[in-house]
Amino acid sequence: LGLLPRFYEPDHGSVLVDGHDLRTVNLRSLRQQIGIVTQDTTLFDDTIYNNIAYGTRGAKPEDIEAAAQRAFAHEFILNQPKGYQTRVGEIGGKLSGGQKQRLALARAILRNPSILILDEFTSASDAESEALIHRAMKDFIVGRTTFLITHRLHTLEIADRIVVLDNGRIAAVGTHAELLASCLPYQRLQEAYNQRLCA
Repeated sequence: LGLLPRFYEPDHGSVLVDGHDLRTVNLRSLRQQIGIVTQDTTLFDDTIYNNIAYGTRGAKPEDIEAAAQRAFAHEFILNQPKGYQTRVGEIGGKLSGGQKQRLALARAILRNPSILILDEFTSASDAESEALIHRAMKDFIVGRTTFLITHRLHTLEIADRIVVLDNGRIAAVGTHAELLASCLPYQRLQEAYNQRLCA
């Protein structure tokens, strides 16, 4: 998925979006269409407000607050010493992992991208934060192309199509039910997940 925002170029073949080879489109305009939330959330030693607004020129305070509300971040932000004007510290060190991921999600929601990349986007969240992020995502992904990378099978409840990778190759593509019926690597993942739940 690093090819999609053109962090690097393909050494063979091509990546097409709506029939257009990404190497032929304007890089800035392409990246304006993409939102990314990763497991390693990038926050700056600045205010919560500026971290959410980063990358969205001319964002208004009401838009930033609405994005934070949709990401279920507004409440914890108001509990910070200076609310939205609280500085998060170097790489967001004053916040928990789940809080940082909700701020990154608010940033993506504010951008309103047509393509959304979620890479282990709840990996640093506790169970409560993860449940809130899932609620936010169910609404937000409607009407946009979303790529979701995860090892947590319950995260896949928001996916219409699942691609199973095994040793760097595509093992199968389908719905949860189809993959349970026909894909051995997916069946093994489901069994391991069920065992963790029972432990």
